[in-house]
Amino acid sequence: MIVAGIDIGSRAAKAVVMSNGAIISSVIRDTGPESVKTSRMTMAEALKGTGLSLGDIQYVVATGYGRVLVPFADENISEISCHARGINWYFPEVKTILDMGGQDCKAISCDGDGLVTNFIMNDKCAGGTGRFLEMIAEVLNTSLEEIGELSLASRNTIPFNTICAVFAKSEAIAYLRKGVAKSDILAGLHEAIAARSLNLLKRVSIQKDFSITGGIAKNSGMVAKLTEKVGLEPLLCEDPQIVGALGAALFAEERCESAGSQGKQVHYGYTDGTGDYFITVDVGLCDGCGECAEACPDGVLIMAADDSNQPKAKVKEDVRKSLSLLCPGFFSCSNTHKVNCHSVCPKDAISHSW
Repeated sequence: MIVAGIDIGSRAAKAVVMSNGAIISSVIRDTGPESVKTSRMTMAEALKGTGLSLGDIQYVVATGYGRVLVPFADENISEISCHARGINWYFPEVKTILDMGGQDCKAISCDGDGLVTNFIMNDKCAGGTGRFLEMIAEVLNTSLEEIGELSLASRNTIPFNTICAVFAKSEAIAYLRKGVAKSDILAGLHEAIAARSLNLLKRVSIQKDFSITGGIAKNSGMVAKLTEKVGLEPLLCEDPQIVGALGAALFAEERCESAGSQGKQVHYGYTDGTGDYFITVDVGLCDGCGECAEACPDGVLIMAADDSNQPKAKVKEDVRKSLSLLCPGFFSCSNTHKVNCHSVCPKDAISHSW
């Protein structure tokens, strides 16, 4: 079984290819201005040297900022769910996750199976994100990879009155002009970011075993400050930046296993912070009668030829990324419409997960 997960983040694109439960390839590259082009280049790079082509991959799940724009993805799932599933693969005992990404930070609670039970995110301000630290590194004329270690060399941490990206940048410039050491400025910024992150974690509750994911988890200074603030040593996997893509690949593997045990099924939809939204068509059972497409009050279903040129039910391509907004789900639809895709399907080939 060969599957893949692709995470199109705001600053970096990641991909993981798995074969029979093992990671065989992973890649991280910059996210370009065009998510479609970025997704194709990222997957091509991940497949390089594996002897595989995109056609060999049985299922692809996309996640991240640009997940809905990955043209070859079979499904898209929120990065919140994917980070929880991905870290569970490494550390099943982890119940609290701090995902520090390029444009937002998320505190996530999950259970022992990697299923999200609660989350809170800071996406209103760039302060404390990868882009923020990138901006500060530019101001200090220091590489992003060096700022963590440099902050650990501080002898006099400089307090910052704000973590707002705009004002913190101005404060950093002012301190630099006064001759304050770069290490002290960075230590102060890491301290402020850690304090903000701690507040996020408290809102979902901090359990004994916790982990940090995302690119900032590679910043040793940030990890040290968070360890100090939280009072717990975080569990860090080999590469925290690919956790979202790994979780997406694990979801893809789950979909393939489900199809193998229940007949060939095609899943349309996604998982986000509010729940699971899928319409599943068992193409083995579907006889191509077209009754479901005619009965669907919201025009979500259509008939299309499969690889064998046989008509099968499927979800319209232009609605699959916003399915929960267009389809009310089976139970709500049944309460409103006596005739629907379920009632008219003679083989019970269509199911909803809402």
